Amino acid sequence: MSEQNSEPSRPVDPPEPPTAPAAPPQAPPAPPVAPEPARPDVPKYGEYAAVDATNPYGVPGVAAAPAAPAAAAPAAPTPPPYGVPTYPAPSYAPPVRKRRTWDVVFTSILLVLGLFGTLAAIGYAGIFATPDLLDQTMATQGYSGFSGNVGNAPAVLLISHIALYLLALGLSIPLLVRGKVVVFWIPLTIGVVAAIIFWAVVISVFTSDPSFLSRYGA
Repeated sequence: MSEQNSEPSRPVDPPEPPTAPAAPPQAPPAPPVAPEPARPDVPKYGEYAAVDATNPYGVPGVAAAPAAPAAAAPAAPTPPPYGVPTYPAPSYAPPVRKRRTWDVVFTSILLVLGLFGTLAAIGYAGIFATPDLLDQTMATQGYSGFSGNVGNAPAVLLISHIALYLLALGLSIPLLVRGKVVVFWIPLTIGVVAAIIFWAVVISVFTSDPSFLSRYGA
């Protein structure tokens, strides 16, 4: 007993606290949810919904197509000088005119007849300008000769018929080439004028001969 009491006393260790249980593993955070695309406004009763040109069917989540770049504005036209008339552009193409075959044929025939008439007038002008030739022409018709007055008949026949025929050619051929209007009336009218001049001159020459008038009881 004395030996036990003689040992020095040892400090008593404090009791260990109980160990806390291990924490359960945490789940990874959930990914962020994409926001719901904006939906078009619902039209009221009796109204039509607005149609988006980039998404005509209203499919949610469809990205709008990029807008096309705006085209450059055309330059303003330069105004014409003062006093120059301006004409608007035709709104439609002019119809194509078909060439009139009958007009071409008829006009060509009249021009050929006009050529023969001009040659005949030139021949009569030569006869009237030559007294001997005029006497022979009257003799073939049963007259003794020509005793009338010719005057300016040769010059009138020569100048008038050549000028009229050149006028008919100058007006008819360009219009026939264009084919826009009827042309046959031009050589027809000029031919009538030439015929009136021809017969007026010829009759005036022959009626100036007394023997010619006496034969027909004038």
